[in-house]
Amino acid sequence: MRRICATLALMLTLVAAAPATADVYDDNPAAATRGFGDAYLFARGDGGDVLEKHWTGSTWSDWSSLGGTATSGPAAVGYYDGTIHVFVRGTDGATYENVLTNGAWSGWSSLGGISTSAPAASVRRGNNYLDLAVRGTDNTIYFRSYVPGSGWSPWGSLGGNLTSAPTLASQGDGIQNVFARGTDGAVAQRYWNVTAWGDWLSLGGGIAGAPASVSRTPGYLNLYARGAGNVTYSRSFSPSGWTAWGELDATPIDSTPAAYGADAGHEAIVARKGRDLLLKFWTSTTGWGQWTDLGPIAVPAPPAPPPPPARDGEVFLEAGLACTPPGGKLRVHITVRKQKGKARARVSRIVFFTKGKGRRVAIDHRAPFVAHLKINQPAGKSGRVYARVYFRRSKHGKLHHKTVSRRYVVCG
Repeated sequence: MRRICATLALMLTLVAAAPATADVYDDNPAAATRGFGDAYLFARGDGGDVLEKHWTGSTWSDWSSLGGTATSGPAAVGYYDGTIHVFVRGTDGATYENVLTNGAWSGWSSLGGISTSAPAASVRRGNNYLDLAVRGTDNTIYFRSYVPGSGWSPWGSLGGNLTSAPTLASQGDGIQNVFARGTDGAVAQRYWNVTAWGDWLSLGGGIAGAPASVSRTPGYLNLYARGAGNVTYSRSFSPSGWTAWGELDATPIDSTPAAYGADAGHEAIVARKGRDLLLKFWTSTTGWGQWTDLGPIAVPAPPAPPPPPARDGEVFLEAGLACTPPGGKLRVHITVRKQKGKARARVSRIVFFTKGKGRRVAIDHRAPFVAHLKINQPAGKSGRVYARVYFRRSKHGKLHHKTVSRRYVVCG
């Protein structure tokens, strides 16, 4: 641990680092995984509700809404028992939690407190504590833990003077790290070393928004942040110590990134780009890929209503306007149109009828070919009405007939 402390004390600065900004409610996305092949992404929608999409095993699902009214970006974490926990800041400043268990969401519940940032969440290795952190109204970081079998501890301040949301990551048994942006724009870090909290340290850099962190495997930890020009920078910790800050991708992004690590060989980051969500994936065999655009962060619009039933090329039957009252009469009407390439049909009679119990029949010989059939069906029932059209192509030509039908509904 002494070696870690000494390494963490190094101060490095990003080249042409971006100045600190006050976007403490950064609209960051969030990501969580319970292992390889499992990934959930979260973001705040335009209406303030929290949206979710996940990897189905072969493709990404559409966005769906978890409801709520968030006033920050979300945080998310996969827990050891197979659940996924999502946290946001509510309209009252408190932190709210929603839990996915066996495919069903619990709904939002308040964890109290007053925050001025998006929350951060991480599972502490070794004891499965679920740690939660937010920035308070006094610019310090507040921290609490969910202890299996005991529940949530009270909120407690970790001190500091921070200008962004925090991020959490645990790379060793009993160890937890808290990172946030300091007043100088650099990344500040404080860590729990199994028995006590260390002092706040600077990891250098100059970032916009909050940093992001992830530990995909014990002993390793990665930091991500927006730097100069809103491009993505990263810095990594391993048993050999910290690397220097370096540019990861020159593509400008529009939010703090979020990261998730499925296992030792798979890691990914996500970030907003305008209204879209970008995904960048890393594997131990191929390294970092390019950003993939997952499309707009929005629940898909409902499908357009189906087109009206296709009209017969020559005969079209209309049956009622909406629904027929119980015991009422169903208005049925035949329209006869000239079919291209054929002589106009000369209708001699039309037989309107229903089938089954209570069958009704009406016959009409002249335009406009309208009948009213009494429908003896209970409320909410539906059925079909039929029309058999007898016609000739010429005055003394062969008599043809054609039967058409249409569905009707009895009002509920």
